[in-house]
Amino acid sequence: MTYSEDLYQKLNQLVAEIQQHPSGSLKRQRLLNQLIYQMQQSGKIWLGAGIPPQYYEDALQQTWLWFCKNLYKYDASQANVLTWFNAYLKFRLLDIRQEIAKEKKTRVTKSKDEESNSIDPIDNLPAADKVPPILEETLQWIETQGSELSSLHVRSSPHINCQVLLKHKLPPNAKTWRELAEKFGKRESTLNHFYNHKCLPCLLAFGKAQGYIDT
Repeated sequence: MTYSEDLYQKLNQLVAEIQQHPSGSLKRQRLLNQLIYQMQQSGKIWLGAGIPPQYYEDALQQTWLWFCKNLYKYDASQANVLTWFNAYLKFRLLDIRQEIAKEKKTRVTKSKDEESNSIDPIDNLPAADKVPPILEETLQWIETQGSELSSLHVRSSPHINCQVLLKHKLPPNAKTWRELAEKFGKRESTLNHFYNHKCLPCLLAFGKAQGYIDT
């Protein structure tokens, strides 16, 4: 059995076990967190080549929310769980590509009668009016739960906490792990591990409370 086959089998076994537990149960949540972590560590989540990081992170967060909400629909006989996840992610990124292309075409058309310059229209894509309601409510939650989220921090580094990392990982100002590693002087793996084990569960719990996901 190859590494990939072994990985897919383990992930599918986890999904099967998750599907056996009722929504809202502690056991289900723990297994779901384990599944998410193993998928993220697999290196097989599609990276969205050619997509600006902030757009990719937006699509990725939307995909995780969808994944947790719809996991009960997953059928292992149709595809392995990573393929199922990546298929949805690619559709979300396709939507973003089309939106960027449409926006670029519109801006180029409007600039025909203006003095030409070397600025790429994508650099001026408006952001404020494109914030989805779910994202807007999530960003507001991060602000209102500041004290609770900031209490969860990297060991000996209270300035690197869940409130800060969630702000940096969500659009419209999403940053890559490399950028955050340089900003905070920590290894990418350290920040990623902390985010997956402390911050992401908080985000998923919020999504559940708001009815965005069913876990």
